[in-house]
Amino acid sequence: MLSTVLVVDDDPVHRALLDRIITRLGYGVRIAESGEEALTILNGGEAKSIDIVLLDLVMPDLDGMAVLNRLRSAGSRIPVVALVSPSGVDGVLGAISAGASDFAVKPVGIERLHVTIMNALRLKALMAGVESDHRLSSDDLTLSSLAESDPGIARIANLAGKALRADLPILIEGELGTGKAILARAMHGSSPRSKKPFVTLDCSMLRSAEAVARLMAAMERVKGGTLYLSSINCLDETAQMALAQTAMITAPSAKMPRLIASSRTRLIDLARSGAFREDLFYRLTVTPIRIPPLRERPFDLPILAERTALRLASEGGRDIRGLTTGAVEALLMRRWSGNYPEFEAMIRLAVGRANSAWLTEADFVGEAEASNVIPPRQSSEEVEGESLALFDGTGRLRAFADIEAELIERAQKHCGSLGKAAKALGLGRSTLYRKLQDKDVAEQSPVGVWMGDAA
Repeated sequence: MLSTVLVVDDDPVHRALLDRIITRLGYGVRIAESGEEALTILNGGEAKSIDIVLLDLVMPDLDGMAVLNRLRSAGSRIPVVALVSPSGVDGVLGAISAGASDFAVKPVGIERLHVTIMNALRLKALMAGVESDHRLSSDDLTLSSLAESDPGIARIANLAGKALRADLPILIEGELGTGKAILARAMHGSSPRSKKPFVTLDCSMLRSAEAVARLMAAMERVKGGTLYLSSINCLDETAQMALAQTAMITAPSAKMPRLIASSRTRLIDLARSGAFREDLFYRLTVTPIRIPPLRERPFDLPILAERTALRLASEGGRDIRGLTTGAVEALLMRRWSGNYPEFEAMIRLAVGRANSAWLTEADFVGEAEASNVIPPRQSSEEVEGESLALFDGTGRLRAFADIEAELIERAQKHCGSLGKAAKALGLGRSTLYRKLQDKDVAEQSPVGVWMGDAA
């Protein structure tokens, strides 16, 4: 995705000059002919698409200083570069004091503008990264701030918000590295218990001899807050029995601590095999939430990759603007078995080895084992004879939604990516993505229908 620059200038000649230069540098351009028009854009639905503002300080009616003051009063942190004439340099100090991040003297040359834009992008990425890291490590983390840090997780945050309306236990399922602990903390921060303790107990680290004692000690410490049991699938039989008999399980209420548990594996499989208590399983899965792995979020990966690359480039002082189409395709072909930690590690390595301002496919070659790459599609000979079953094992006609879901899954495996699958099926990418979202929402309905698919 191209970074977009908003040019605010009442001079049509200078606007046209900036438009040409910015386009030549490889950025998107949005034009505003007055301060009022700029504020309309920055306070409206287009605001999120603007990355930098080049703002002329001298304009009729609403000048640049007034625009700056209104932006900062509204809490906007978008980088603003003040544009001044040679005779107006004295006004730069006031603009910087009002919140401008930099200035440029008109007419701006291409080299100077290039440096100015890159510095502004670095500042924005660094601020966003620091703020995001602060939120993710803060006790004040909420579902809304989590959704802002990762827009693709907004739907999950919405489901989590609905789960908070009751005082029932909550189960979060997802692979290693998908952010289960972060979601649990954000749920606590968005609940009426946010001012009370958030206590974490990692069940995978408990020895059988101490599991019950550690569990009871954690429940004593939580004092009406939230108890987060990480990797509850590792809890031994004795500790499961003790937990199943606690009031937070048998009689959950606003006066009791809330239990949030997470599991890397499907609890329903453990319950069916007898490795996990069925009564405890059904108590936990009244309000289940599944966090999809990165390989199931192909439409989010380009945005996440660009933001991560800009943040890491800012930290390392590298001149990185984004990713090429080839680089994005390379990312979409990976399985991401390690999810976020693996994703950030790969982006960091690519940023470090990049030889240009754009990360290319070559920058991501050789950073992981071949087993982590989605295999190429099968040939027509290999898939010959495969067909979609119209009837289930009992002889009943299968539901259309089930057949459609299987068709999409097979098309994705055959084509190697969702984009190619959508084209092969004659569907728009957004249509196919919406169908996958609808399917995921259906799978996360109450336990009577939902089967806890966290594979």
